[in-house]
Amino acid sequence: MNTVKVNLHCPHCGKRFDLELEENANEDDLIEECPLCGSPIDIRLVLSPDGKVAGAEIQRGDGVEDD
Repeated sequence: MNTVKVNLHCPHCGKRFDLELEENANEDDLIEECPLCGSPIDIRLVLSPDGKVAGAEIQRGDGVEDD
């Protein structure tokens, strides 16, 4: 299966990291841990019309709003 690399920033620690996702994702909402600080991140995939990952939007996965 092909993967796509998405560069994200953690809304908890503010550091950037790369995340590899399946190119043809069957879900558009994921909860992952930041590989740097271990905090939960809600990742909403932006899918192209053909269902491939085109990008991602992130927010804290602990229910706290960002400033």
